[in-house]
Amino acid sequence: MARKKSVKPRKSSNTSPETALLRGALLIVGLFLAVWGGSMLIKGNGNGPARASAPVVGANAPTFAAESLQGQVVHLKDFRGKPVVLNFWATWCPPCRAEMPMLQQYYLKHQNDYVMLAVNDAEPRSQVADFIKQKGFTFTVLLDPQQALVQMYRIQGFPTTFFIDKQGVIRYMHVGMLQEGDLRAGLQSIGVTP
Repeated sequence: MARKKSVKPRKSSNTSPETALLRGALLIVGLFLAVWGGSMLIKGNGNGPARASAPVVGANAPTFAAESLQGQVVHLKDFRGKPVVLNFWATWCPPCRAEMPMLQQYYLKHQNDYVMLAVNDAEPRSQVADFIKQKGFTFTVLLDPQQALVQMYRIQGFPTTFFIDKQGVIRYMHVGMLQEGDLRAGLQSIGVTP
């Protein structure tokens, strides 16, 4: 008598379409959070990655190195001991364009009292150079072609201006177009009498 092979029936997966859809959605959300969380890591001070936090008044300004319009590397830390106005802007931004003549005027009047750094948002060097030359601005313009500084400072809108004291601490921050009162308050917060 031939022996019959015993075949165990396969267990059904009991996976309904709704369960599969839920698992897929959870996988996508998990991947998104992993990628998003990873993108929030920035390079710290050379000691490896550090968790970025949005710069706030009373905190140390994140330090950086960026290339100026003239091709020189500018380090924020090199200005310790001198107040700094750090302005994020773009040529396509009407409020940026509107506030820049006032920034230039105050800079010319007080250029021995503080450093003015204007960080351009990822525009071509030639376009930025033409704009600066045409308008006659003389403060230092930094280029941010990969938006590293925009991300580091968590810029949500243009213009955004940080007023940093001699010790490198953010004392005043303004999002949007500066009015003269805002500029004066920011300068006073870093020890500059306008």
